[in-house]
Amino acid sequence: MTPARSWRLIASIWLTLGVTFGLYFSFPVFYVALLEEFGWSRGAAAGAFSLSAIVQGVLSPLVGALVDRVGPRRVMLGGGVLLGASYLLGSWITALWHLYLVTGVLAAAGACAVGWVPCAALLSRWFARRQGSVMGLAFSGMGVGILVLGPLAQWLITNHGWRQAYLLIGAGTVVALVPLAWFGIRDAPPTPLAASADPSRAALTAGEARGVRLSGALATRAFWALFLAYLFTPLAVFPVVTHQVAFAVDQGFPRLFVAGIFGLTGFMSVVGRIVFGVAADRIGRAQSASLSYACTALGTLALLTLERWHHTASLYVYALLFGAGFGARGPIITAMASELFPGRQFGRIYGALSLGNGIGGAVGPWLGGAIYDVTGSYRVAFLLASGFCVMGAACFWVAARSPARSAPSP
Repeated sequence: MTPARSWRLIASIWLTLGVTFGLYFSFPVFYVALLEEFGWSRGAAAGAFSLSAIVQGVLSPLVGALVDRVGPRRVMLGGGVLLGASYLLGSWITALWHLYLVTGVLAAAGACAVGWVPCAALLSRWFARRQGSVMGLAFSGMGVGILVLGPLAQWLITNHGWRQAYLLIGAGTVVALVPLAWFGIRDAPPTPLAASADPSRAALTAGEARGVRLSGALATRAFWALFLAYLFTPLAVFPVVTHQVAFAVDQGFPRLFVAGIFGLTGFMSVVGRIVFGVAADRIGRAQSASLSYACTALGTLALLTLERWHHTASLYVYALLFGAGFGARGPIITAMASELFPGRQFGRIYGALSLGNGIGGAVGPWLGGAIYDVTGSYRVAFLLASGFCVMGAACFWVAARSPARSAPSP
């Protein structure tokens, strides 16, 4: 691939992930509006976001297999259409089960088909070197999406109502994602390790060319360490992300201001993904991941200080620190998995790893809401989230001490 095409692919993935996950993480903004409209309990409403994580986790291995079979481009086209259509349907929500269907099933399936799994497979096959930096740069688009779509969703809700906001954002999603996938995404060449993109991979042995199979990856300690890292990360992040807007509004801060803080968190995640991605190539994967977890934990504790100190400084510290760590682990996990489990079945392997993310993401949003419903506070949920940061960091160290590459499957 020529340098121009490489940059076009990275830019297309950057924009695609920005739209997809900016939309996906606009749920906390819609969440507050829906609670006011229908009076649902916070745990019940947050359960829709938990269901979306379950659906994505269950579908990830299937999407990975489909990516390996038909290529990422076709999968991403279908996912973009489904994601946009789900938000168009969101404007018709009148019951809790509608929210579960729209957010928990349809939007989750669309985001899975256009998100992490196909993009990770593309990047791992096209780029052999400096994968931490490449993954961090491409995935930083997610932060820009959060920066833009979170405040945009709040502005639309404030000025036009949440139903109109669903309609406009859904239509814009289809208009944006379909052309991006059609014109900007190019499937990887038949050689699974992108030898054509990197001459250093041109002399692979026959066994290496076949790569690691899913069954071989499942037999390694590194796979399960990364699986647990993917599980603990949303347990550290989602109880905070899902309820951050509701928590700050409870403390008396204006909603549009809080949405702006949410956007700042997204901007900082752009910086964090790039910085920690480059750091992963320079100082090591586990070291970089541990620093990012420290930012997440300290940011969460800063947010929690609002219960005793009602000052905007706590929100800004939260946005800077939590944002810097937000999403930084994904590119590092992807780079580690690509190095440990290269080959034609990387899509399947990465999809299986993403099941851990689905499980953690399923429990995280519900846990935060359920604890609030029982205790009337988010204190316990936020403290637990900080503890999961420590557990996630430990998993990276276990994976980093595993063999550099699993043996090729026969």
